[in-house]
Amino acid sequence: MNDVLLVFPSAFSANCKNMLMSSIIKKLELERMTVTKTLCEESCFVFKVNDLVEAACSTKELFGIDRVAIAKQVPNTFSQVVSTIIATGKQIILPKEKFFIKVQISSKAKVNYVGRDIAFVSAGDLIEQLASTGARPAKNEHEADKIILSYIGKDYGYICIQIDKALGGMPFGYQNVRVLCSIHNVLSAISSLIAIKSGFVPELLILYANSEELLQNVKLFGHIADRMGLKRHNLRIAQIDLSDGLDQSLKVMLKESISAKILLQLPGKGVVLPLSATIYPAWFVEWTMKKIILAKKTPWMPLMLLTDEIQQIAKVFDLEDKLLSIDNLSISTLFEKKEYRKHLRKVDILSKKAMKNMKTISLKVGPNYLHDIIDAV
Repeated sequence: MNDVLLVFPSAFSANCKNMLMSSIIKKLELERMTVTKTLCEESCFVFKVNDLVEAACSTKELFGIDRVAIAKQVPNTFSQVVSTIIATGKQIILPKEKFFIKVQISSKAKVNYVGRDIAFVSAGDLIEQLASTGARPAKNEHEADKIILSYIGKDYGYICIQIDKALGGMPFGYQNVRVLCSIHNVLSAISSLIAIKSGFVPELLILYANSEELLQNVKLFGHIADRMGLKRHNLRIAQIDLSDGLDQSLKVMLKESISAKILLQLPGKGVVLPLSATIYPAWFVEWTMKKIILAKKTPWMPLMLLTDEIQQIAKVFDLEDKLLSIDNLSISTLFEKKEYRKHLRKVDILSKKAMKNMKTISLKVGPNYLHDIIDAV
């Protein structure tokens, strides 16, 4: 019996499993873990690795993956699978919990039983052996406190001890299309992550107005970089000198306009914008989008028509603590276009200044990446 890592690809990775397998191995090796054996089952990848817990934590941060699990690998005979399910259940089911045994069998598995046979016998034995704890079976997995997932592969059965939800989406770089992204607040970071989840490769620019913003945005970059699985990153950094005396709504909009104007001047066709019609005035979103199109570039706007979903997405990316409530983020739709036009010259001046002073650095993301970037600035 071996303990192994199971990785279940997302529905969007069905046609690029080799690419995803390669990305997972690179990610594990990048974090100095040793993969001693790999196996490709019909619905999942199997890895034998020296640090299972760390490997599971690392792998679930990659895109293109639905779930990751730590599992026990046994021969797929009826008796071996049942006995391992019972042993696992006794290990992970707590007193008074409801449990559900879920069995998935690969079409390539050469076995003479069906999933409900395994589930029925295993549940019966667990009910008997856990009777003193008050644990009992659930009618379905939605009512269960614990789900024991067993996957029956071609030659082996895998009984999951721990299952974690991953990020889903496409594997990193699947589209083979590069897009320009600015990191200047949490919404811009979320937009960049959604672009990556959709298979794009981001070219990242960090914009900041002061040292506090620089620190915050560099941390956001680290959050993004951890999900890309690259050894090295080329990063552009520029400062924008926005006055502290400006109205907060105006300041936020100016920052978006300056960011867009800078991205338009960089090589590349696609531009990712973190604009939502529920946060910014509709005229501002439309006006910015038209600017991109007139420059013969393609605007990608992941947040454009999202509402409460923005908070849900932030939670998936572990950024909910950095996201203010939507009420605090929203800019009044009464903010008039004619008032904003008075500041367009400021956008031109500050974007030109930022371009002139922009720095490009190449770095390896590691324990000291934060200091490396700040020292380079």
